[in-house]
Amino acid sequence: MVNSKFQEFLLKPSRKEEHQYQNKFKNFKKGPFSKIEKNLVDKSLKQVLEEEGIRYSVEGAKKIFSLARKELPKNFWGKVAQNIPLRRVESIYDHARRRLSLKNYQGKWNNEEIEKLRNLVKIYGFQWTKIGADLNRLPGACYDKWRDALKNGEKRKKGTWSQEEKCKLIQLVTKQLGHDIIQEGEEFGKIQWTLVANKIKTRSYLQCRNEWSRFFTAGSRVKLTLSDSLRLIEAIFLLQVIDESEIKWGNLLHGVPAHKTYNKWRSLCQKYLRERKKYDFQISFRCAIFFLRNKLLKILNNNKF
Repeated sequence: MVNSKFQEFLLKPSRKEEHQYQNKFKNFKKGPFSKIEKNLVDKSLKQVLEEEGIRYSVEGAKKIFSLARKELPKNFWGKVAQNIPLRRVESIYDHARRRLSLKNYQGKWNNEEIEKLRNLVKIYGFQWTKIGADLNRLPGACYDKWRDALKNGEKRKKGTWSQEEKCKLIQLVTKQLGHDIIQEGEEFGKIQWTLVANKIKTRSYLQCRNEWSRFFTAGSRVKLTLSDSLRLIEAIFLLQVIDESEIKWGNLLHGVPAHKTYNKWRSLCQKYLRERKKYDFQISFRCAIFFLRNKLLKILNNNKF
């Protein structure tokens, strides 16, 4: 039987809690949590739980996030967030729930589940908590699947965009940004892709974001040479980071947007690290950079002769 105190640790951070923590930092970090941040979250959760008289464990934490929501101890997530600088309380809560909830690892959706999701939306509307309980998945995962697979039904298209769709995408994005010059980085992050997709109707928010990244962001059509790839790896090496999630990909090569440099990094890893099957660049990140740099240097030197 799970300790009744476990039931107290599921509620999202309150608005007051979020507001108090936000006042401490003006510039919050977005995107995936680095390994260091993940460790900080675990350490902070353990500390706060033990302060409440609850022994922390990964399995225990998973049970906590799988229970029905109850009232939290005062300022619980605010206390956890104090040890993870430059992350919003809400982001920390979402990260912890996604990583620790037992319901977040149910595998790919099959056709039967998607059809059940369709029927549950007809019954419950957008009550994602109820729908998630019936499907044994997180409410957010149910919403994401509905939005990406079912929202526009037969109107959803795949494959090449038509000229009409492209024109509409340009109009909607430039309207949101006030017709300012669009650059990869902060401006890109301001675009509300869900609203863009709602207007286009034939594409998901991910399709809209990816199409814009591939064809309309400044520098998107630049072709990276082997020399560019080496410059990219050397730029990453100079950052002295230990995890790829800490990298600001748009700052590595002048005039080349973030998605372009990140995709090149991933393709280099897949191409040249495949031969080292026992090698895990997620764990030995610095070793991966060193290996790729030597590999590219060797290829370039061979091409000279």
